[in-house]
Amino acid sequence: MSLTTSAGKARAARSGRRLGSDDGRSLKDEIDDKIFAAAFDGRVIGRFLGFMAPYRGRLAVALGCVVVFTASQLSIPLIIRSAIDRALVPSAMALDLLALTVLAFALAVSVNAIANLAQEIIVAKTGERILFDLRRAMYVHLQRLSMSFMDKTEVGRLMSRLQGDVGALQEFLDTIVTSIGDSLLLIGIVTVLLSLNVKLGALTLSVVLVLLVVRMIWLPSARRAFVRARQASSIVNGALAENINGVRTVQEMTRERVNFARFERKARDYLHATLRAAKFSQVMVPIVDTLTGAAMAIVVFVGGNMVLAGTLELGVMVAFIFYVQRFFDPIRSLTAQYSVMQRAMASGQRIFEVLDVPVEIVDKPGAVALERIEPSIEFRNVTFGYYPGQPVLRNVSFKIRPGEVVALVGPTGSGKTSTTSLIHRFYDVWEGQVLIGGHDVRELTQRSLGRHVGMVLQEPILFT
Repeated sequence: MSLTTSAGKARAARSGRRLGSDDGRSLKDEIDDKIFAAAFDGRVIGRFLGFMAPYRGRLAVALGCVVVFTASQLSIPLIIRSAIDRALVPSAMALDLLALTVLAFALAVSVNAIANLAQEIIVAKTGERILFDLRRAMYVHLQRLSMSFMDKTEVGRLMSRLQGDVGALQEFLDTIVTSIGDSLLLIGIVTVLLSLNVKLGALTLSVVLVLLVVRMIWLPSARRAFVRARQASSIVNGALAENINGVRTVQEMTRERVNFARFERKARDYLHATLRAAKFSQVMVPIVDTLTGAAMAIVVFVGGNMVLAGTLELGVMVAFIFYVQRFFDPIRSLTAQYSVMQRAMASGQRIFEVLDVPVEIVDKPGAVALERIEPSIEFRNVTFGYYPGQPVLRNVSFKIRPGEVVALVGPTGSGKTSTTSLIHRFYDVWEGQVLIGGHDVRELTQRSLGRHVGMVLQEPILFT
């Protein structure tokens, strides 16, 4: 048999050691880019809706509360208009009508508060349950993933997806219901404005065209910035975990300055990415505020002239002012929510990429679950490696009989750990067979193989 002594290749393959230069790109970065693509995936929402499906009853109630909340908001300016045009006139019935108006106003405000509180509570509780299901699904899948995936993926990057990205999806769930409410409110305000006065309503809404043009220019750059910020966060977390886990090696080789320089470069890239994302998330706020002022000026100038000319009631103009103020509030809210949703889309894409990583080592159909097995190990012409064309073991054959004690001795990277990993079937061989008790490990269930093969690790791990 022959054990390849190319220590650098074998060790890099198992531990994911960086082989790149100081330009920030490395073998690890290339592998991560290959496994986790950077393209925006519009199917993320559909995948997330799958996790929301078991709670559709609760979410339907929350959406019902949103509809009631929106209707009560739309009714308040109309109640004020009625008070001005109908109740604030010298008449014997005016006092009774004013009292009814006050009661209607109090009722609308109360319904508004109750509906808002109900949907906030339902969404918050449902969101926590959905995120629990999502974390559990990720954990179960990660437990089943093959070692070849774990070799190529930094722990820090996985933790970033398990914690930071799942947290970003929580923001998405919190905002999606609010976004539906804001959209309904916008549609309702447009409908009411045009029904009250078509001419004044059309002039007031003309400023929306400017906003649409600005958003068309802003949207593509903002999307790229949010995706890049999440990627940079993952890279920094991966570098932190790598250096913390390898701090003994760093100190033994006096690599503090080198590792710090590399980390500083990644951290600075993260800083620039987050600053750029923050710029895009905030740039729309002053634009919306400016358009709000322009719409208010249109209502005051054009509506005021119409009131003086007797073609528009004063209460209608006051209602217009209230609606214009409320019209740009949901636009401002949707702009901020879009930033959250874009971050959530980037995070959701990264989460579902983990869930979509295929499990390479699986039980064959009809795999045998052995209750008892002969304690023998045999390698028959085994060839194995971590990358195509770079075998670590080449044509290896040996047999360990029951009762024998065998030690594998060789330099670092010569294939000792690879050999023991094949016995436990952490990987599948390229050629040949690995047999336990005369059975090919690929013919046995992984659970029964784990019951009969024990391992004493070099470094102890305590689970809390």
